[in-house]
Amino acid sequence: MSEFPENIDPAIMRGLLSPRLSRRQVLQAGAVAGAASLLFPSAAGAAVGDAAWWKGKTKTGLLNFANWPYYIDSYNGRHPSLDYLKTSKGITTTYSEVIEDNPTFYQQIRPSLQSGSSIGYDIIVMTDNAVGLRYLLNGNYLTPLDDAALVNFKKYASTSAKAVYANSAKRLIPWQSGMTSLAYNSSKVSTNTSSLKMAFDTSSSNVAKLRGRVGMLSDPIELGNLALLALGKTPATSTPADWQAAATKLRQQRDSGLVKAYYGNDIISELKQGNLWVGQVYSGDVFQARIGGNKNLKLMNPTEGVLLWTDNMCIPKGAEHPRDAMTAIDFFYDPAVAAVLAYYVNYITPVPTAKAKLTSPAAGWQTTTMTNLKKDIGVAASLIAAAPEVFPTSAYKLKTYYAFKTQGEIDLWNEKFAGIPTGS
Repeated sequence: MSEFPENIDPAIMRGLLSPRLSRRQVLQAGAVAGAASLLFPSAAGAAVGDAAWWKGKTKTGLLNFANWPYYIDSYNGRHPSLDYLKTSKGITTTYSEVIEDNPTFYQQIRPSLQSGSSIGYDIIVMTDNAVGLRYLLNGNYLTPLDDAALVNFKKYASTSAKAVYANSAKRLIPWQSGMTSLAYNSSKVSTNTSSLKMAFDTSSSNVAKLRGRVGMLSDPIELGNLALLALGKTPATSTPADWQAAATKLRQQRDSGLVKAYYGNDIISELKQGNLWVGQVYSGDVFQARIGGNKNLKLMNPTEGVLLWTDNMCIPKGAEHPRDAMTAIDFFYDPAVAAVLAYYVNYITPVPTAKAKLTSPAAGWQTTTMTNLKKDIGVAASLIAAAPEVFPTSAYKLKTYYAFKTQGEIDLWNEKFAGIPTGS
């Protein structure tokens, strides 16, 4: 019997559900590497996705792509990269921004997956340690990808992207990644900005300075993992005892008066407006705010490390156009295409050579596209290329989230952290 049930308990859904309404706000993150191999049971029909199966799949010229809102380049109501996919590869894409959170989307597609029928999408984008992706992996609902078709991926993908692919039994290919850390207003907070402890320090002097000026995310996965880092723990290898210590730390922080509130999509607005001086944030949000004029808003690079999450492309079993999906997946690893995406979404690209294409774009499609996008974005591509939030340097200690191994662990985590934002 699977250690993950097919039906998600409503209490777990309430605690781990994560609304995500912009391309710059990603919740429910974690590390697929290291734990994914535990979640792939042997199953009948394992030939789906093997070399012989893929050999019989031909391109139809059609693709149905499900993604999060505002998570692809856009100009004048069009998506230039998808237009280029059509002109260069002959694939017309129906692009749907239908994923608002991982668990709910999984619940929507689960009946079709269980019945072995198409969910209506050939590519879906899911976050690496989200509950929804855990169930997709455990249920053997994702098609192993055609290794022979990944020409760009093998040539241009980052080492970490290749590790995700290998550790997921070739079922996942990174779309974009990001970091979760603290942001601070440098005009209000000028000391102790190199450690996460600053937001958890309940000494009388720190509380007097920051009372009601700290904002935290309401998502229990984000809360718990950041608190683990603040305690000096490694989230990926943490224990239930560590979780208890982190939950205690979060309650002390809340009860001291430091925390103004727990937020979802609006935390970056509170920071931009000056209502918060310190907040738990996603890297892309801070970069967008900074280039938008909030020059005092800084992303902390704490000594304890920052959390790294990844959104992944995958092909659900029963997809009607799998060859077109494979072509598109590898297409997005063309450095020129990856550079266009990075310029628009401002998250970490899985294609390191995209950085060079931002400052020296390829003639033709990429140059024209970036010229048009600049009218909307308003900043030079060189600024994106130089941004550590988009191209992190080795100065950032990237830490992965805890990867749940059983349903019992999800239950226990939820028990520890889900009630903190509501006062329990």
